[in-house]
Amino acid sequence: MKMANLLTLSRIFFAPLFILFFLINTTWSLAICILIVFLIELTDFFDGRVARKREEITDFGKLMDPFADSVARFSIFLCFLDYELAPVWIIVIFFYRDVLVSVIRLFSIKFGVVVSARRSGKIKAWAQGLAIFAVLGLLLFDKLDLISWPVPLFAKWLIIAAAVVTLWSGIDYWKANKHMFHRARKIER
Repeated sequence: MKMANLLTLSRIFFAPLFILFFLINTTWSLAICILIVFLIELTDFFDGRVARKREEITDFGKLMDPFADSVARFSIFLCFLDYELAPVWIIVIFFYRDVLVSVIRLFSIKFGVVVSARRSGKIKAWAQGLAIFAVLGLLLFDKLDLISWPVPLFAKWLIIAAAVVTLWSGIDYWKANKHMFHRARKIER
């Protein structure tokens, strides 16, 4: 297994660890959640760079990278949903966008094309990552009695902002790749 692919797959391993520590809901477990998110984001940052530097870019990596991102981030946002920090419709936006991009990639593979990440996807990843860190920071500061703000309200607005960027990214992927659906539909006729 190539180093870049190991970095990618580690995010899938980190996702259930995050859920476990988030559900413990203590000061130390929230601190561990922040560390886990840091590791998730770090592996996301480095896997592509390692692959390019070592000339280990593979179709497996191109497909698994966004899948691992989805598993990790969706696990985190589901925890936020469980703690009523995000409404269901927000989580639906994250889920539908990732499903849409996955389906686009599947249709593209049918025609021998691997859809790489778009700029909007990278901006979406940054927006979601920043929202996740901010929400976890708010939760930790609240647990330590360092703030008196209404944490759930601030958390919801941070997650809504990430959802707006996520929705824009989904629209961007659709506009850039809808021809694959039309192409597949013509073949099926």
